[in-house]
Amino acid sequence: MKKSILLSLVATSLLIVGCGGGSSTSAATNAKITGTVPGTLIEAFCDNGYYAQVTSTQNGTNQHPFEIEVPTGINCRLIMTTNENDPTNRVITPIAFSNGSTIVLNSDVNLGNIPLELNYQNADDKDGDHVVDTPLNINSNGAETNDNAVQDADGNGIVDSYDDADDDNIPNAYEDDDNDGIPNLHDNNNDQNGNDNNNDQNGNDNNNDQNGNDNNNDQNGNDNNNDQNGNDNNNDQNGNDNRSN
Repeated sequence: MKKSILLSLVATSLLIVGCGGGSSTSAATNAKITGTVPGTLIEAFCDNGYYAQVTSTQNGTNQHPFEIEVPTGINCRLIMTTNENDPTNRVITPIAFSNGSTIVLNSDVNLGNIPLELNYQNADDKDGDHVVDTPLNINSNGAETNDNAVQDADGNGIVDSYDDADDDNIPNAYEDDDNDGIPNLHDNNNDQNGNDNNNDQNGNDNNNDQNGNDNNNDQNGNDNNNDQNGNDNNNDQNGNDNRSN
Protein backbone atom coordinates (compact mmCIF):
# COMPACT_ATOMS: atom_id res chain seq x y z
CA MET A 1 0.00 0.00 0.00
CA LYS A 2 1.50 3.36 -1.03
CA LYS A 3 0.82 5.09 2.24
CA SER A 4 2.54 2.43 4.35
CA ILE A 5 5.88 4.06 3.60
CA LEU A 6 4.88 7.48 4.86
CA LEU A 7 7.25 7.90 7.78
CA SER A 8 8.85 11.19 6.86
CA LEU A 9 6.50 14.09 6.17
CA VAL A 10 7.40 17.11 4.09
CA ALA A 11 6.72 20.00 6.47
CA THR A 12 7.23 22.91 4.13
CA SER A 13 6.82 22.96 0.39
CA LEU A 14 6.40 25.38 -2.46
CA LEU A 15 5.41 23.89 -5.77
CA ILE A 16 6.80 25.91 -8.66
CA VAL A 17 6.81 24.13 -11.98
CA GLY A 18 7.54 24.69 -15.64
CA CYS A 19 10.42 26.55 -17.22
CA GLY A 20 10.66 30.17 -16.27
CA GLY A 21 12.27 29.67 -12.91
CA GLY A 22 11.07 30.26 -9.40
CA SER A 23 12.29 30.54 -5.86
CA SER A 24 12.25 28.09 -2.99
CA THR A 25 10.63 28.48 0.40
CA SER A 26 12.33 30.85 2.80
CA ALA A 27 13.88 29.67 6.05
CA ALA A 28 14.80 31.56 9.23
CA THR A 29 18.46 31.27 8.21
CA ASN A 30 19.11 30.10 4.72
CA ALA A 31 21.65 29.98 1.93
CA LYS A 32 21.40 29.65 -1.82
CA ILE A 33 22.49 26.82 -4.08
CA THR A 34 22.98 28.01 -7.64
CA GLY A 35 24.28 26.50 -10.85
CA THR A 36 23.21 25.61 -14.37
CA VAL A 37 21.48 22.54 -15.78
CA PRO A 38 19.65 21.46 -18.90
CA GLY A 39 15.89 22.19 -18.47
CA THR A 40 15.42 20.65 -15.07
CA LEU A 41 13.32 20.37 -11.91
CA ILE A 42 15.54 20.81 -8.84
CA GLU A 43 14.40 19.61 -5.41
CA ALA A 44 15.97 19.91 -1.97
CA PHE A 45 15.07 17.54 0.88
CA CYS A 46 16.49 18.42 4.30
CA ASP A 47 16.62 16.49 7.56
CA ASN A 48 14.44 18.94 9.49
CA GLY A 49 11.54 18.20 7.13
CA TYR A 50 12.23 21.21 4.93
CA TYR A 51 11.44 20.80 1.25
CA ALA A 52 11.75 23.15 -1.71
CA GLN A 53 11.65 22.89 -5.48
CA VAL A 54 12.40 25.18 -8.40
CA THR A 55 12.72 24.80 -12.14
CA SER A 56 15.68 26.09 -14.08
CA THR A 57 15.16 29.29 -16.05
CA GLN A 58 14.83 28.94 -19.80
CA ASN A 59 17.51 31.11 -21.39
CA GLY A 60 17.80 29.77 -24.93
CA THR A 61 20.85 27.61 -24.17
CA ASN A 62 21.42 24.12 -22.77
CA GLN A 63 22.72 25.60 -19.50
CA HIS A 64 19.70 26.96 -17.66
CA PRO A 65 20.46 28.82 -14.40
CA PHE A 66 18.72 27.86 -11.16
CA GLU A 67 18.66 29.07 -7.58
CA ILE A 68 17.22 27.22 -4.60
CA GLU A 69 17.33 28.09 -0.90
CA VAL A 70 17.94 25.67 1.96
CA PRO A 71 18.43 26.14 5.70
CA THR A 72 22.01 26.62 6.83
CA GLY A 73 23.70 23.98 8.98
CA ILE A 74 21.22 21.28 7.89
CA ASN A 75 21.84 18.09 5.88
CA CYS A 76 20.10 18.37 2.52
CA ARG A 77 19.73 15.96 -0.39
CA LEU A 78 19.34 17.22 -3.94
CA ILE A 79 17.28 15.45 -6.62
CA MET A 80 17.25 16.76 -10.20
CA THR A 81 14.85 15.65 -12.93
CA THR A 82 15.05 16.19 -16.67
CA ASN A 83 12.05 15.63 -18.96
CA GLU A 84 9.92 15.91 -15.83
CA ASN A 85 6.58 15.99 -17.65
CA ASP A 86 7.38 13.10 -20.00
CA PRO A 87 6.88 9.78 -18.14
CA THR A 88 8.60 7.83 -20.92
CA ASN A 89 11.77 9.94 -21.03
CA ARG A 90 11.88 11.25 -17.45
CA VAL A 91 15.32 10.94 -15.83
CA ILE A 92 15.40 11.40 -12.04
CA THR A 93 18.95 11.92 -10.79
CA PRO A 94 19.98 11.92 -7.13
CA ILE A 95 23.00 14.20 -6.62
CA ALA A 96 26.02 13.14 -4.58
CA PHE A 97 29.44 14.54 -3.77
CA SER A 98 32.92 13.11 -3.35
CA ASN A 99 32.52 12.83 0.43
CA GLY A 100 28.88 11.85 0.69
CA SER A 101 25.35 12.19 -0.58
CA THR A 102 24.23 15.25 1.38
CA ILE A 103 25.32 18.88 1.42
CA VAL A 104 25.38 21.27 4.38
CA LEU A 105 25.51 24.99 3.64
CA ASN A 106 26.93 27.69 5.86
CA SER A 107 26.96 30.19 3.00
CA ASP A 108 25.87 30.40 -0.63
CA VAL A 109 27.46 27.95 -3.07
CA ASN A 110 27.60 27.73 -6.85
CA LEU A 111 27.73 24.14 -8.10
CA GLY A 112 28.60 25.18 -11.65
CA ASN A 113 27.22 23.33 -14.65
CA ILE A 114 25.67 19.97 -13.75
CA PRO A 115 25.75 17.55 -16.71
CA LEU A 116 22.46 15.73 -16.18
CA GLU A 117 21.37 12.97 -18.54
CA LEU A 118 18.64 14.06 -20.96
CA ASN A 119 18.13 10.74 -22.75
CA TYR A 120 16.46 8.06 -20.65
CA GLN A 121 17.83 5.37 -22.97
CA ASN A 122 21.30 6.28 -21.69
CA ALA A 123 20.31 6.27 -18.02
CA ASP A 124 21.50 3.59 -15.59
CA ASP A 125 18.08 2.42 -14.39
CA LYS A 126 17.89 -1.34 -14.09
CA ASP A 127 14.57 -1.44 -12.20
CA GLY A 128 12.76 0.85 -14.65
CA ASP A 129 11.44 3.41 -12.15
CA HIS A 130 13.25 6.29 -13.93
CA VAL A 131 15.40 6.98 -10.85
CA VAL A 132 18.98 6.41 -11.93
CA ASP A 133 20.69 3.68 -9.91
CA THR A 134 23.95 5.56 -9.41
CA PRO A 135 23.84 9.15 -8.12
CA LEU A 136 25.61 11.80 -10.16
CA ASN A 137 28.78 12.80 -8.31
CA ILE A 138 29.53 16.52 -8.60
CA ASN A 139 31.92 19.01 -7.02
CA SER A 140 30.56 20.66 -3.86
CA ASN A 141 32.77 23.71 -4.52
CA GLY A 142 33.82 23.99 -0.90
CA ALA A 143 30.48 23.26 0.77
CA GLU A 144 30.46 20.73 3.60
CA THR A 145 29.21 17.27 2.65
CA ASN A 146 28.48 14.05 4.51
CA ASP A 147 26.65 10.77 4.05
CA ASN A 148 23.83 11.18 6.56
CA ALA A 149 20.42 9.90 5.48
CA VAL A 150 17.84 12.60 4.71
CA GLN A 151 14.10 11.83 4.71
CA ASP A 152 15.02 8.20 4.10
CA ALA A 153 13.05 6.14 6.62
CA ASP A 154 13.97 2.76 5.13
CA GLY A 155 17.66 3.62 4.78
CA ASN A 156 17.92 2.56 1.15
CA GLY A 157 19.89 5.62 0.10
CA ILE A 158 17.05 7.49 -1.62
CA VAL A 159 14.57 9.96 -0.15
CA ASP A 160 11.19 8.40 0.58
CA SER A 161 9.43 10.49 -2.07
CA TYR A 162 11.42 8.66 -4.73
CA ASP A 163 10.90 5.15 -3.41
CA ASP A 164 8.43 2.96 -5.28
CA ALA A 165 6.16 1.78 -2.48
CA ASP A 166 3.88 -0.35 -4.64
CA ASP A 167 6.54 -1.66 -7.06
CA ASP A 168 4.76 -0.31 -10.14
CA ASN A 169 7.90 1.44 -11.48
CA ILE A 170 6.40 4.84 -10.62
CA PRO A 171 8.12 6.71 -7.76
CA ASN A 172 5.87 7.87 -4.93
CA ALA A 173 6.28 11.50 -6.02
CA TYR A 174 4.70 10.78 -9.41
CA GLU A 175 1.81 8.68 -8.13
CA ASP A 176 -1.65 10.25 -8.03
CA ASP A 177 -2.96 9.02 -4.71
CA ASP A 178 -6.15 11.08 -4.75
CA ASN A 179 -6.90 10.31 -8.40
CA ASP A 180 -7.33 13.95 -9.38
CA GLY A 181 -5.05 13.75 -12.40
CA ILE A 182 -2.23 15.63 -10.65
CA PRO A 183 0.86 13.72 -9.45
CA ASN A 184 1.61 13.98 -5.74
CA LEU A 185 4.68 16.08 -6.58
CA HIS A 186 2.52 18.94 -7.87
CA ASP A 187 -0.71 18.36 -5.96
CA ASN A 188 -1.26 21.18 -3.47
CA ASN A 189 -3.73 18.99 -1.58
CA ASN A 190 -1.12 16.27 -0.99
CA ASP A 191 2.50 16.23 0.04
CA GLN A 192 4.89 14.21 -2.11
CA ASN A 193 4.09 11.05 -0.20
CA GLY A 194 0.35 11.36 -0.88
CA ASN A 195 -0.67 12.70 2.55
CA ASP A 196 -3.57 15.15 2.48
CA ASN A 197 -2.25 18.58 3.55
CA ASN A 198 -5.70 19.30 4.99
CA ASN A 199 -4.99 16.61 7.58
CA ASP A 200 -2.49 16.68 10.43
CA GLN A 201 0.14 13.98 10.91
CA ASN A 202 -2.37 11.82 12.74
CA GLY A 203 -4.79 11.94 9.81
CA ASN A 204 -7.17 14.36 11.57
CA ASP A 205 -8.85 16.98 9.40
CA ASN A 206 -7.40 20.40 10.24
CA ASN A 207 -10.85 21.87 9.57
CA ASN A 208 -12.01 20.06 12.73
CA ASP A 209 -10.95 20.61 16.33
CA GLN A 210 -9.37 17.88 18.49
CA ASN A 211 -12.79 16.52 19.37
CA GLY A 212 -13.74 16.13 15.73
CA ASN A 213 -16.02 19.18 15.77
CA ASP A 214 -16.11 21.31 12.63
CA ASN A 215 -14.32 24.61 13.34
CA ASN A 216 -16.85 26.29 11.10
CA ASN A 217 -19.50 25.48 13.74
CA ASP A 218 -19.85 26.79 17.31
CA GLN A 219 -19.78 24.53 20.38
CA ASN A 220 -23.47 23.77 19.97
CA GLY A 221 -22.98 22.61 16.41
CA ASN A 222 -24.44 25.78 14.94
CA ASP A 223 -22.90 27.07 11.74
CA ASN A 224 -20.87 30.21 12.57
CA ASN A 225 -22.02 31.63 9.25
CA ASN A 226 -25.57 31.71 10.62
CA ASP A 227 -27.07 33.79 13.43
CA GLN A 228 -28.77 32.27 16.50
CA ASN A 229 -32.02 31.99 14.59
CA GLY A 230 -30.37 30.00 11.84
CA ASN A 231 -30.32 32.92 9.41
CA ASP A 232 -27.32 33.21 7.13
CA ASN A 233 -25.18 36.14 8.30
CA ASN A 234 -24.26 36.77 4.70
CA ASN A 235 -27.90 37.70 4.03
CA ASP A 236 -29.98 40.65 5.28
CA GLN A 237 -33.24 40.19 7.20
CA ASN A 238 -35.13 39.85 3.95
CA GLY A 239 -32.91 37.00 2.78
CA ASN A 240 -30.96 39.16 0.31
CA ASP A 241 -27.29 38.37 -0.02
CA ASN A 242 -25.27 41.22 1.53
CA ARG A 243 -22.45 40.44 -0.87
CA SER A 244 -24.62 41.34 -3.88
CA ASN A 245 -25.05 44.86 -5.29
